[in-house]
Amino acid sequence: MTDFSYTAVTKDGRLVNGNREAENLKRLSDLITEDGLELIKADVRDSKVTKRNSRLKMKTADLANLIFQIGIQLRAGVPIIEALRVRTGEETSGPQATVRQRLSEMVEQGTPLSQGLETFPRVFPGYIRNIVQVAERSGSLDENFIELRDYLEWMDKNWKAFKQAMLYPAFVVAALIIFIFIALRFVFPTVTELLFELDIPLPWITQVMISASEFVVQYWLVIIAVTFLTPPGLRILFKVSKSAALLRDHFLLKLPFLGDVILTLAVARFLRSLILMQKAGIVITDSLAMARQVVGNRVIERSVARIETAVSNGSTMSSSMAKDPIFPALVRTMVGVGERSGSLDTSLQAVVDYYDDLVPRKIKTFFAILEPGLIVLTVCLAGLVAAAVFLPLVNMLSPGAY
Repeated sequence: MTDFSYTAVTKDGRLVNGNREAENLKRLSDLITEDGLELIKADVRDSKVTKRNSRLKMKTADLANLIFQIGIQLRAGVPIIEALRVRTGEETSGPQATVRQRLSEMVEQGTPLSQGLETFPRVFPGYIRNIVQVAERSGSLDENFIELRDYLEWMDKNWKAFKQAMLYPAFVVAALIIFIFIALRFVFPTVTELLFELDIPLPWITQVMISASEFVVQYWLVIIAVTFLTPPGLRILFKVSKSAALLRDHFLLKLPFLGDVILTLAVARFLRSLILMQKAGIVITDSLAMARQVVGNRVIERSVARIETAVSNGSTMSSSMAKDPIFPALVRTMVGVGERSGSLDTSLQAVVDYYDDLVPRKIKTFFAILEPGLIVLTVCLAGLVAAAVFLPLVNMLSPGAY
């Protein structure tokens, strides 16, 4: 799609200026003619603006707020163009104001809202655009916007809870890494010189620490570079290589305790998405395809893709899930009950209500185990460093004890 700015004339001779997207100039002329106008001239709009809009991002909480504002106005009977416009004195963030202004312009020119959302692909994921498209046809845009807002808030709440719980462990691990680096780079070289001058037998733990210290002293610049370059390098690798991303996600699911938390979050996200699609009136195969995009784990995505293929070939979801151990027994059972009763969304909602209670408990349990474990690890590492320094001195003072 190309973004055009155009000048047209109405039947009564008035000039009209506007912006509109079309595949080409001929298609733009046809669209303008359908609106009862005659195209005079058209130019491609600034490509920098189009690129900037395509790169625009918005926080999940801000997106939920935007969707709620539009949905609540539509429910009150406000026309879509008015609901999208930013009013004087209304508090909106920079990206939100840009999105609303551009969407209101496009809708006013006759572009469907679902098509207008494609202008901001990083703001509105594919599943939101598809839901809006279906809602436009069914006339239930306000209801679906409210449902989307609830879903986005649920996603944001769980992600923030997980990130907040990770702050303490991340701080402890970072402190441990810095402590070990400082000890091996600056402390042990001095201690090593002292021990060699005393010419005393060195325990194995001291010899290991000295070897590690020599390695760090020799390659400390390389170690720092690798430490800082590895995270972005891995992100690029996982983005480029699907196989690497699949191995990463498989490894994460196999981690003790953490793997269970990740699986629970991913399954809950999948079920929430599936319910959202079903309530919007999207067919089950398309619902599975869209829900697969927001799972966030490629192992589970592959499982959902297999289920999607089986359902499109005539199988039931429950029978397909039964062949895949990735989904918990409760999910498989409730899906089967929903399929037999013809109320799949109701059965899935019961599972989601259970997971809404389970997910926070899983996160709390994981970190209740992790935090004391990190404390024990810190004490052990500090004890090893202290033992490596003081054991040779103790042996020197009491040679009979060695």
